Amino acid sequence: MQVEEFEFPEDRLYMKNHVWLLEGESHTIGITQLGQSLSKEIVHIDLPDEGEMVRAHDLLIAYETIKAVSQISLPFDCIVEEVNDALWDRPNHVNDDPYTVWMVKVKGEVDHHALMDVEAACSYYGELIQKERQRYAGY
Repeated sequence: MQVEEFEFPEDRLYMKNHVWLLEGESHTIGITQLGQSLSKEIVHIDLPDEGEMVRAHDLLIAYETIKAVSQISLPFDCIVEEVNDALWDRPNHVNDDPYTVWMVKVKGEVDHHALMDVEAACSYYGELIQKERQRYAGY
């Protein structure tokens, strides 16, 4: 599905912090196209260690852009199965293709109530884009 010029694949779940989750034996985590567009260029990333246990809502990933420092947490406990080691040397690789360049893979029981399907995500992000456009309309 698409909101404005931003794509949201139908096979993923989404969080309000611009994070996507692809469910599987290990759940794959990345940043949405809209999120990476807002972040611009990612200049540094702190990834967790493989095997690390991360509690719900605790810091999983921190990344720095030319604008700000952002953090990613998940709404469920997880164990880090794999990290995308290529991001250590080239963190802005996420900006190349946000739906194929993932950050981490985790195991844990997904809390579906805390995540949005593609329809809910598109509705949420569409409203968010409209509010931002209205906010900056006079500038």
